[in-house]
Amino acid sequence: MNMSNPTAISSNTGRAFCPSVSALALAVATVLIIFTWMFWSFLLRQVRFAIEFQADWGHTLVIPFIAGWFVWLNRERILASPLKPSFTGLLLVLLGVGWFSVASIGPVLFRHHNLMGMGVGITIFGLVLAFCGWRAMRWMWFPVLYLVVFSQTVSDRFLEIITFQLQGIATVGAEIGLSILGYDVSRNGHVIDIYHEGRIVPLNIAEACSGMRMLVAFLALGVAMAYRGLDTFWQRIVLVLMAIPTAVFVNILRVVTLGILSTLDSNFASGDFHSMVGLLWLIPAFFIYLGIMWILKLLVLDDDEEDEPVTASEDMSLRFDRRIIGVFVACIALLAVSKVGFSYGAEALQVHLQTHPVPLRRSLSLIPSSLGTFQSVHDVQYDASHVEQLGTNSYISRVYVDQFGRSKRPLQFHVAYYTDQIDAVPHVPDRCMTAAGMVQRSAEPENVPLPGFGGTWVDDPVNQLDGTPYPLANRVDAASGDEVTVRMPVGDRLVRHMEFVDPRHPDRRVHAGYFFVANGRWKATPAGVKMAAFTGGDRHAYYCKVQVVANGDAGFDRDAFFSEICPFLSQTLPEVMRSLPDWSEVTSSSETD
Repeated sequence: MNMSNPTAISSNTGRAFCPSVSALALAVATVLIIFTWMFWSFLLRQVRFAIEFQADWGHTLVIPFIAGWFVWLNRERILASPLKPSFTGLLLVLLGVGWFSVASIGPVLFRHHNLMGMGVGITIFGLVLAFCGWRAMRWMWFPVLYLVVFSQTVSDRFLEIITFQLQGIATVGAEIGLSILGYDVSRNGHVIDIYHEGRIVPLNIAEACSGMRMLVAFLALGVAMAYRGLDTFWQRIVLVLMAIPTAVFVNILRVVTLGILSTLDSNFASGDFHSMVGLLWLIPAFFIYLGIMWILKLLVLDDDEEDEPVTASEDMSLRFDRRIIGVFVACIALLAVSKVGFSYGAEALQVHLQTHPVPLRRSLSLIPSSLGTFQSVHDVQYDASHVEQLGTNSYISRVYVDQFGRSKRPLQFHVAYYTDQIDAVPHVPDRCMTAAGMVQRSAEPENVPLPGFGGTWVDDPVNQLDGTPYPLANRVDAASGDEVTVRMPVGDRLVRHMEFVDPRHPDRRVHAGYFFVANGRWKATPAGVKMAAFTGGDRHAYYCKVQVVANGDAGFDRDAFFSEICPFLSQTLPEVMRSLPDWSEVTSSSETD
């Protein structure tokens, strides 16, 4: 593209010139296309998150338009004189691309969605500085920063601690609010029991009720309102900070509302109605926030600061210093070379920038209700809010008992399947049972080997994973009666164990054990899941949580728990693996694609 062509560019005074609309549109389109090409893997994942989890991150799709509106509000200041592009911006572009590359294909420790986002954000700052120059950045740095911070999702691993604390605040606040309204309530963890008309109405303050969604949205709204609606720096800071207590307070009111409605009908605290109540409370929350901004305005009766006068120009069109041609060519070349080098590096390191989902071979519900001496006595179906909290529709939750064994203690069996969900935090007893009011007895969870587990399994003579043969287990199909061979997960057979005490029944002990199967590998911890399935080394990614919970009296210790779950898992795990993808087949088909 020849931007100096006199038919496409009208000359201006001095070294400044004004590109034609067609030339400018072509230049912008070229930069956007090559920028998208460079960061395609990140942008695609970001948009998918925003669409699939609209309640949490749908607002990220609106942020670019708000940032563009901020730029439009300052257009007269920005265009008061010709833009003087800066080659310094190219250094930021190079830094951003380098950061993104390390976070995408570098050491596994650095591979994270938000670290990639930092690289994208630095590159955007560099491009704006390169094309618009330092003078224009006086008014453009805030819209760019707003775009970078609020237009990307935040991974569950970063939000986990904050969300858990907000759940606690919402629970305590709702307990106080319901008590003030005259309800008889008690609190256990993140569960409030409402005693109403001779019955107990439990109100579970799930993660969806933590207020995290409202807090993120209010921060984005608060920054936008502070930037546009207030004049002084301290007012803006106060308004942004007030987004936090406002969101927390309104969320408490929302939980109180759900508690009151649940005394009328327990269905009001779950499903679509649960979400609708949250949306309705956003309306008064917005007016509360407007009232805070109005008060802050009243606190400043006479603002001595005046906006910088704008020098009127006869021509307010977009004008550039002539060095824009060199900057444009340099940016395009830098991004193109970086993309080629990035793709070559990913191929050389055998890193897949996008992991693809892999479906179950069969529904988990087809796991037999009768397994050896164990018989299912109850299936648990989660409501919409619990499924949302769980993060998947592919799950089973059953209660089995050993009908003919030495113990008939119920075993609560839970399996949940996830695929293509990088940086997700699995719901494990470490968090869930604590939220339910349980008190952990052991200081930390421990990884315990299953004694004698898999003793009848044999090694696959042909197929291996990570240099280790797949274990093979033989099963008799309950429907056909035929014997089938099942590939079992590779790795140390460890179960992550925790022991809890229910404060309401201090003489009882609750034991929970869980592990994961991730891309054909046995892993005991959530951190191991990422190392197994989301390092970029595999084209596909999945993980499955397998969990068993049992309770007993004060004499029910760890050894007794494992002596009961070992024979149970020996029967159930092969059936679970029949539903999960056969990783040997998945990798074989990937290699032939």
